[in-house]
Amino acid sequence: MGEFVEYIPTREYYHRHTRSLYWEGKLILPFGDQWWFRFLLGWMMPPKVSLLKATQGEAIRNYYHENHVIQDMLVPLYRVGDALEWVHREMEVYPLWLCPHRLFRLPLKTMIYPEPGFEQHKRQGDTHYAQMYTDVGVYYAPGPILRGEVFDGAEAVRKLEKWLIENHGFQPQYAVSELNEKDFWRMFDGSLYEKARRKYKAVGTFMSVYYKSKKGRKTEKEVAEAEKEVAELETPEVEGT
Repeated sequence: MGEFVEYIPTREYYHRHTRSLYWEGKLILPFGDQWWFRFLLGWMMPPKVSLLKATQGEAIRNYYHENHVIQDMLVPLYRVGDALEWVHREMEVYPLWLCPHRLFRLPLKTMIYPEPGFEQHKRQGDTHYAQMYTDVGVYYAPGPILRGEVFDGAEAVRKLEKWLIENHGFQPQYAVSELNEKDFWRMFDGSLYEKARRKYKAVGTFMSVYYKSKKGRKTEKEVAEAEKEVAELETPEVEGT
């Protein structure tokens, strides 16, 4: 055909793998590469992730939680080797997704932030205004599950979260989280966030990001009670005149 130029919209280019859910398609539809399926139903592929999630029942979600790993680890670049060794030792999930990410030093401390004093070490990829991080994506069935061995998915996630806290890493909250409220705020800095919540009177009205990230793990009643308790603690008593 010879050489030619093809223009692809930026959004479609960046999301060119999104619909197929990377390499997990063969776990969701193991027969998706069979000739008869491609001939009859190939026009439906690849499925949208949002559609797959919408059609999952509670039992399926719990099964994935215990026997599957869908996690991301945002770690400093110089810790990536340690992170890969940890994943191999604790989960044995392959392949892995590696995506570079910069954390900028800002005038105000946000929920995710570079390591204090990172600019003094002059590590690879760092500058005086930003620290180089890497997103390590861990999506697949763990080695023990594939071998028919016992694997505790919830405990593995708890270990992952503990490792991230100890190594100034962060867990994106679209993944399943086992963090309790104390450890959540050890991982993320909530000072500016809580200041904004108090300033705009969100405490006691809107649930905090911790409870939002624990969707499916807490009831609305528990969320309301927790928010009410926080509001009562942070509302100063006014003496009568």
